[in-house]
Amino acid sequence: MAKNVVINEVVYQNVPQVSIPLSSGSGTAEFFDTSDATLDSGDKMLSGNTAYADGVKYTGTIATKTASDMTASGASVTAPAGYYAEASSKSVASGSATTPATTISVTPTISVNSSTGLITASVSDSQGITPTVSAGYVSSGTSGTVTVSGSDTEQLTAKAAATYTPGTSAQTIAAGQFLTGAQTISGDANLVGSNIKSGVSIFGVAGSLTAATVSQDASTKVLSIS
Repeated sequence: MAKNVVINEVVYQNVPQVSIPLSSGSGTAEFFDTSDATLDSGDKMLSGNTAYADGVKYTGTIATKTASDMTASGASVTAPAGYYAEASSKSVASGSATTPATTISVTPTISVNSSTGLITASVSDSQGITPTVSAGYVSSGTSGTVTVSGSDTEQLTAKAAATYTPGTSAQTIAAGQFLTGAQTISGDANLVGSNIKSGVSIFGVAGSLTAATVSQDASTKVLSIS
């Protein structure tokens, strides 16, 4: 910036700089107009440097820093304030996250439809999992909830109510059936020992009935029953 200067009552316009010879006879003192400077504190200059602005002398306070001034903690790197003359970086410790194997044991809920024999087994449960994390910065890992659910349905052969009358051969109700009605085995009040021939057993009932003895007199021809 230039200013108007008066020397020996002579006005010199737009003078940017004034040089005055030194009393020693050699060299000059240089004077500059610094009124248009924007510097107003030392924290805008590097430490060890000085400058004048609007007639005031300032001393720089900005420290010079390097990568060795940085610190790392986990995934964070802290760079203190200052001037870095070149690109700087700080390594962080690596780590890993391993998701543990998770086993969920559940007891199924069993329901049976009494009309159709439809059997349904259902399971539903969940369990949270947390990774096993090693020391250092872990860039990725898995955590959350494992959920298991589902159902299975089986249809048994349904058998309605039935009545069975004993006969000369066995009658079988097949296995693996769902009985939707009563199964009745007929009984008979005449199944008693006195109605069964002696020496014969029917359904565990021993007979006691003996046959009559018939004889005839040879001379009179008379029949006798005993």
